Amino acid sequence: MPEPPLASSLRPTPFNFFAHLLLPGLGNFAQKTAYAQNAVDLARAAITLERYRLAHGEFPESLESLAPQFLEKIPHDIINGGPLHYRRTGDGQFILYSVGWNEIDDGGVVAFKNGSSSEIKTDTGDWVWRYPAK
Repeated sequence: MPEPPLASSLRPTPFNFFAHLLLPGLGNFAQKTAYAQNAVDLARAAITLERYRLAHGEFPESLESLAPQFLEKIPHDIINGGPLHYRRTGDGQFILYSVGWNEIDDGGVVAFKNGSSSEIKTDTGDWVWRYPAK
């Protein structure tokens, strides 16, 4: 009895070898692309915040203070289309973030993989610009 068409397409053959290698990596392509674009947007905003700090001696109260003098248009949150989340902290720094892939505002909390302090879990938690420690 011949194999069903689906079963034969799942088995690696010389004709689908590269598809079996490449397709698993495309599974979360949209998430990886959104995360990368978000990283660029947060970096642009953080650089602009630093330029503002150099000019005024402190970070602004809100991101709206940056436009149009320091940045023509403030980047938006790539996930929900709203504004990026920003607040100054008590130590003179700031927290800048986007809601993560789960679309929940976790207050700027990063989710790490399996108790790691460096490997970020991008499907939960917020996507945060991490200000370097002094």
